Amino acid sequence: MLTVDQAATRLGVSAQEVRRLVRAGTLPAERVGRTLVLAEDAVDERARMPVGPGRVLSAPAAWATLWELSGERADWLDRPARSRLTTRLRSSDAEQVVAAVRDRAERHELRVLPAYRDRVLGADGVVLSGITAAETVGADIVAAEAAADLYCTADTLDRLRRELGLTDRGEANLVIRVPHFGNLPLTGRQHMPAAVVAVDLAESADVRTRRAGIDLLAAALDTARR
Repeated sequence: MLTVDQAATRLGVSAQEVRRLVRAGTLPAERVGRTLVLAEDAVDERARMPVGPGRVLSAPAAWATLWELSGERADWLDRPARSRLTTRLRSSDAEQVVAAVRDRAERHELRVLPAYRDRVLGADGVVLSGITAAETVGADIVAAEAAADLYCTADTLDRLRRELGLTDRGEANLVIRVPHFGNLPLTGRQHMPAAVVAVDLAESADVRTRRAGIDLLAAALDTARR
């Protein structure tokens, strides 16, 4: 196990950035007494992820980037903001996009009884993504025994916890992300737009899954530049 300062040294970032990653759910951590500690394996996996140049985008800008990259209109953008986004995408590569949108949502690794898994995936307000939606959007990866990947609002997550007994104890079989943007149009969707699925895949610690996400995102960028 590593302390926050040790993890910061290994990642080449500040201790404040490590705490931010923990709060965002990107780095798992636990408290031992009053000390926050992190698993070495999780820190090493994070260290292998590229950190692109430039600032991390705000949640509305991050979601607009992924929406527009998927060929969908981000209605919350005004004309100047859309122009800036178009310019930024022309000079970005897939790795840079993954780094820029990393604060788009809070990530929860949870467990549900296998008998209730399909009820979670089919619940109102749940939108599939990542490995669970990969085949649907044309990613070159097949879901195996990975945890189901999905998005929902904080209210929906609370409801699922109450009704289906989602817990953070035991081996996780669900990855649930709650967007840091309340105006994201999720109603009526079965799966997230392709660029969102791609970024979720690209954040995986599994090499093949990550490669599939990067390739899908690169293809979206090529299309956006035409």
